[in-house]
Amino acid sequence: MDYLVLQKKNLRKTYLLILVFMCMMSALGIIIDGLFGSFPVGTVVLILIASIQVLVGTQAGASLVLNSVGAKPVNLNELEEKQLKNIVEEISLAAGLTVVPKVYVMEDENINAFATGFKQQDNAVCVTRGLLKNLNREETEGVVAHEVSHILNKDTLLMTTISAILGTMVLVQLFAWRALKFMAWSGSGRSTSKKKGKGDSTVCILLALLVIALAATLFSFIGRITIFAVSRAREYLADAKAVELTRNPKGLSGALRKIAKTQKAKQKVKGATVATAHLFISDPLKRNINNKEGFFADLFSTHPPIHKRIAALENVSPELVLSELM
Repeated sequence: MDYLVLQKKNLRKTYLLILVFMCMMSALGIIIDGLFGSFPVGTVVLILIASIQVLVGTQAGASLVLNSVGAKPVNLNELEEKQLKNIVEEISLAAGLTVVPKVYVMEDENINAFATGFKQQDNAVCVTRGLLKNLNREETEGVVAHEVSHILNKDTLLMTTISAILGTMVLVQLFAWRALKFMAWSGSGRSTSKKKGKGDSTVCILLALLVIALAATLFSFIGRITIFAVSRAREYLADAKAVELTRNPKGLSGALRKIAKTQKAKQKVKGATVATAHLFISDPLKRNINNKEGFFADLFSTHPPIHKRIAALENVSPELVLSELM
């Protein structure tokens, strides 16, 4: 596979995604202005919000994601963390990265990891404390190679942008529904003391807020489906590239086996949200949909079934791996 072509493809996808996001926010602004007769106030305000969010996402998206999960830079006085940094440096050298990603550790007992960053100097690899405790060096190399592959392929650029955009859409959606509930509650509480004209005005506002809430929900849903589709495909590509970098499929497959066996025993990863779940090597929210197959599973899952990934790495049937993990 030509990874330079893949990088350019992800770069184009990022710019296209930003353009679509700006169009969606503009459309939502036009809907608001049309309902309230306030053109172009609503449109301008939402375009400004979208622009600010894109700027924040592209300039500070990596730090926002790292802060959200409580990640801290590696402590070189700790043997495990020093070894982790050495592994990241070795894999980065093998991948031909000109800038070695920053290395972080988050205090969580799950076995998980993610990469994030929009620019080369902002790229970072973060692993959980559980990964350091439970994986051997060979398995850690496999996971790190997987995350470095995301950086090499510019997946992190695309997915960090998606995280910022989805976060905005979710906020708009929540604001619209809460505003609708507040207006419905306050309107019904004072309806007996209002005249007919004012009552009709309240109904119009409620209907307008309902339209806005439904539009925001639709846009948020489209954003999530986009994430799910992109995320699933990139996991297989990163797995393949990780094997190419380490020359050892057993490292990553061994790590994925341990992740699969501990998924049910552990809680959700601290600080992980719907907007950041797709960044992790396995679903940090432990949603069952990621372990299922079929049309709806393919539509709504952020990660491919883990037994299928292991089967691809070990060149065996998925049914065999699934039976071994049961």
